Amino acid sequence: MTSATGESDPRALQDLVDDVSDLLQAPATLEDTGFALLAYGSHGPDGVDQVRAASILRKTATPAVRSYFLEHGIASATAPVRIPADESRQIAARVCVPVRAGGRTHGYFWVVEPTAGVDAASLVRVVPLAERAGVLLARRAGVADERAGLVAALLFGGAKAGGRPMMDDEEPGPRAAWRRLVALGELSPQEPLVVAVVREADGTVRHTVLSVPAGAAPDLIARRVARQVPAGAVAGFSGPCPPPAETVGSQVDSGVGVGAGAGVGLPAAAVRAATALRTAIARPHLGPVLSWDDLGFYRVLEQGPEVVAALIAGTPAARLRERADADLIRTVLVWLDSGGNAARTAAALSVHRQTLYYRLERVEQLTGVDLDEGEARLGLHLGLALSEVLAVAPPVPG
Repeated sequence: MTSATGESDPRALQDLVDDVSDLLQAPATLEDTGFALLAYGSHGPDGVDQVRAASILRKTATPAVRSYFLEHGIASATAPVRIPADESRQIAARVCVPVRAGGRTHGYFWVVEPTAGVDAASLVRVVPLAERAGVLLARRAGVADERAGLVAALLFGGAKAGGRPMMDDEEPGPRAAWRRLVALGELSPQEPLVVAVVREADGTVRHTVLSVPAGAAPDLIARRVARQVPAGAVAGFSGPCPPPAETVGSQVDSGVGVGAGAGVGLPAAAVRAATALRTAIARPHLGPVLSWDDLGFYRVLEQGPEVVAALIAGTPAARLRERADADLIRTVLVWLDSGGNAARTAAALSVHRQTLYYRLERVEQLTGVDLDEGEARLGLHLGLALSEVLAVAPPVPG
């Protein structure tokens, strides 16, 4: 069975997990190759360890656990792999059954070994179930690849979406991509759109477009975007944008009225989302999910790096970045971010308050500003904060 989006039916995957659990008489889980949890069976008192419990709660394994499992060659294995216990990591002994299709690994069945062990004959019978799961996950991966291509075409244009040749009755470019996403059930034809850019924990960047209810409150939109952001990732988003309905479909290509605000197109909305992402990366106390609408003065970055860099050039902030080391710059930034509160700054930096005062005096010497003057302090803060964002490379889709 498949869903309206063409993805493998979660019920079908759950049925396979339950079948594996029944065959091996031990609770099983199914994860993709990124160790994201896809389905799991119920467990008794002997079928869970700290890793399994944490994976179910967090929907993914920790980096340390992933490394331990990958050390045992599961990524390239074509047959079940027994993984020994590791008491230091609170990992119980378990069996990994690679879920493969078309010569590729698409995921893993995991079973914590019961006290009596896993029966070898039953383990052989699990392999066909893993093959069926592999077909479902391969189909889902194909849909994900197509969706990524369609989103790229919608935001940036392109004659072919997701590597799929356009049908005779389709128009190449953003309008056709939008229609295909609507047909797949990925977007609503009437609801406003939100453009988000997500940087995964491994550095991979992906663009996505979401439908949101008309008139939705900002916190609801933020929560919907946040659900697309896995642990350790950072995201920026821009929206809501009027949908490119058929009656205004031509506006998609011309970039009029389809974006974050009147007269802003989807490509511009993508730029704004990318700006919010860069700001969230450079200024983590604002993130990890940041909206263009919440950027405040950082919106000046939309003017382009050359324009902003020219505004900063020759200012006390630029002089400080040229003459000071990273510790000194971080000190004054934390102090300015803390509203000049010495106690909070010293605690955040784990330094003595006298050390903080010495560093601030050094900043005054290097910049020629009096940090007791509001305008001077404001200019230094703006210049340093914008410089931090400019230092983050623009996100390139992975």
